[in-house]
Amino acid sequence: MSLADTHQSKPPIAVRIARLGVLGTAPVAPGTVATIAAGIPVASVLSALPHGWACLLLGLLFVGSCWVAEEAQNSLGHQDPQDVVIDELIGFLFTTTGMPATPLTMVLGVLYFRAMDILKPWPVCVLDRQLKGGLGIVADDVAAGLYAHGLLAVTLMFVHS
Repeated sequence: MSLADTHQSKPPIAVRIARLGVLGTAPVAPGTVATIAAGIPVASVLSALPHGWACLLLGLLFVGSCWVAEEAQNSLGHQDPQDVVIDELIGFLFTTTGMPATPLTMVLGVLYFRAMDILKPWPVCVLDRQLKGGLGIVADDVAAGLYAHGLLAVTLMFVHS
């Protein structure tokens, strides 16, 4: 095998980022694996930032993830590839940003986000069906994350009252 063959077998950087390294290649539930393995640590870092900075960073991550997902989809040759899991990371960050980074918050955040991402209540299902490309890959997860954020906020309000 030549050096050129080795280089060609390595996926493009956009695919590796969109897969969050090896997380997207998990044999079972890659979206859940990515939510837990990448989402919880990144959410913990965001929670340590002032809220405005966390929101600004989340907005930049959203835009970047749309671009990366688009590039990965084009490189892989099919719509919304299952191994592209950067959307799960971004959706989970929308769930947890502005919330305390406690074990309870993270566990409930994962459960609520994955439930909303799988069930796809309206308008999440509309975004999933109608939008294409990188924005389409990420937008439904963001919408699911916003639903999960609301559920998490209400739950924490009751738990802490």
